[in-house]
Amino acid sequence: MNEGRPLARSAHSSSPLVLPHGAAGQSPSTPSTMEPILPFITAGDPDLAGLPALLARFRALGVRTLELGLAHSDPVADGPVLQAAAHRALTAGASPRRVLETLAQAGPSPDLVLFTYFNPIFALGEDLVGLLRPTPVKALLVVDLPPGEEPAWEAGLREAGYPIVPLLSPTTPPARAAQLMAARPDPGPGSPFAQRFAYVVARLGVTGDGAAADLAPVAERLQELRTHSDRPLAVGFGLDDPASLAQVRTLGAVPVVGSALVKALAQGTSLTAFLGPRLGQAEAVR
Repeated sequence: MNEGRPLARSAHSSSPLVLPHGAAGQSPSTPSTMEPILPFITAGDPDLAGLPALLARFRALGVRTLELGLAHSDPVADGPVLQAAAHRALTAGASPRRVLETLAQAGPSPDLVLFTYFNPIFALGEDLVGLLRPTPVKALLVVDLPPGEEPAWEAGLREAGYPIVPLLSPTTPPARAAQLMAARPDPGPGSPFAQRFAYVVARLGVTGDGAAADLAPVAERLQELRTHSDRPLAVGFGLDDPASLAQVRTLGAVPVVGSALVKALAQGTSLTAFLGPRLGQAEAVR
């Protein structure tokens, strides 16, 4: 994952985003608990019209938090599965504004973490918080925005109720990891999981490249991170089968599943058939 400067940035990126002070955003749906799974899908794949119904199906299966990716034409670490999903979504017209407008019409839904790059979301300008407010979005994960790059913009979002999730790569030194988590602080147990967790990248490379994550160094990494913070941790990259997801849970972390889920849905596998065995709950499959 990229910990350096973002790959691209608006010519006006030094200008802070003016956000309405004191805006509360959506109130947390439930206090945070350990989630059984953190799925990832791309918004608008295969189309935007079906997104609210898909979110409702996730919620009915017991998924409380979900990563929703905004399609990007030049992703940093997406493998071929997610690149193809992004292409389908962009072809279907899934711009950030249209995605947020669609989410505003959603009924039952998990809490959403909006997975995005900086430029597409920054381009929404002062409309951003107003577009977020009626949606199930609780937080953002901006993969190419290190803490301190856009302090006024990020502080405004956090004040409005939309914190940015810390992203910790396998090569992030312990002291730097502590700084990253402190810069994007845990709001505490009364807040939903979506606003509290840090995302731990299990391995280097791109998503969905067929290389399973070696969880031994991940276990050491999680233990190390817990000396700096007691916030919830999610682990992603290289996880797809029920056994590896269960192993992450035994480490006290939440497994993220993305490419395998996106591929299965694109191939016509039902959400129930895919998620049931991976939720670790027999009652999830009805």
